[in-house]
Amino acid sequence: MGYIRLVPSIVEFAGKFRQLDSLDFRIIKAMYRYGVSNLSRLAKVIGVPQQTVSYHVKKFDKHNLVLFRALINEVKLGLKSYVAIATTSLGKEAVSSRAMTCFPLWRYLAIVDGWRHGNYVRYVIPPDKERDLKAFLNELRKRELISEFELFPTTSPNYPLLNLDFYKEKKGIPVFDWDKWVKDYDSFLEAELNEPTGYDRARFDLYDLIILRCLEINARTTQRKIVKEMSKILKDKEYKKFIPLVSRRLRDNIIPQNLIRGYRAYLFPNSGPTALFLMYHLIFPNNSNFKKFITGLNLLPYNTSYEKILGKDELFIRFIIPAHECSNMRKAIIDLAEKGYLKDAHLFLGDLTHATWDNVEIYQMYKNGTWNFSYGITMEMLEKVLH
Repeated sequence: MGYIRLVPSIVEFAGKFRQLDSLDFRIIKAMYRYGVSNLSRLAKVIGVPQQTVSYHVKKFDKHNLVLFRALINEVKLGLKSYVAIATTSLGKEAVSSRAMTCFPLWRYLAIVDGWRHGNYVRYVIPPDKERDLKAFLNELRKRELISEFELFPTTSPNYPLLNLDFYKEKKGIPVFDWDKWVKDYDSFLEAELNEPTGYDRARFDLYDLIILRCLEINARTTQRKIVKEMSKILKDKEYKKFIPLVSRRLRDNIIPQNLIRGYRAYLFPNSGPTALFLMYHLIFPNNSNFKKFITGLNLLPYNTSYEKILGKDELFIRFIIPAHECSNMRKAIIDLAEKGYLKDAHLFLGDLTHATWDNVEIYQMYKNGTWNFSYGITMEMLEKVLH
């Protein structure tokens, strides 16, 4: 593919999970919920000395045991999320993937098999540019780079923190009780999940987008590193002049406007070679069962992430599970359907290590105070990629 991984693959954290203890788990849960920087607040929430929290968090950073990534608020950037599922011919996956991601307003790419063979791409574009995106995908179809596609407006992704309590006292190879999970399903509370009501832009510029890009790669990066990265991106060797700017933008723009909507934590309790990457398009019979499923994800001890399809009780969800859990998890999906909690499920299979990519470079398409996206621009970028 030729993509450069600015963000490590989550699989790289597989061997580090065993170095975490029960106090680490408590700190991680607090950081996920309350933020990654205010150690004083974290200490009060957990009920341990701040010096202890500081020691453990420094251990996370020094040994790269956990990576926290900021989730940027795409809606406040004036961007709407879309998932495109495009079918491609066997052997054309690489070229079709390059074509579909020729412009930097894509956020996630996975080459998949199963219900569809091809590409799963999540885009973020101005909400009035859906026609341009469809025209671009239709052009790819005409050029036989893809054979067909479906486009779904979605929420931005959510990343439930895996149930760390499952690993507190487990020895050997722990097995999750999927049967109990299904049995308890009806007692789950209905989660709150709000769809965007508008895409009015907050106040930001290119500097803010670069800062957000750095925090999305590593939410615990230092301001000094952000300054140097900004200097590198803007090709300005006088990096010291950006020191007050970065501090001011974090204080006055990014934090008060909630341009960061939360965090995700890179934790990987599985063995990399034996982990399976499963994606589903799930359709629920009603909103209540949909919301209970979202709550149930917080009980799973494995990494999950999902996007809700706007206006529907449907979602795209990704599971990363150990191979020995595959049959039990798939049985749980079938059991949910038999009990009437789930209406339909379409399965994709992915390759987590070699065929998934994140993109954090959307700032490249922000020009002169606006998002520089149109059908014509995508065609220009497509020609550069193909030749």
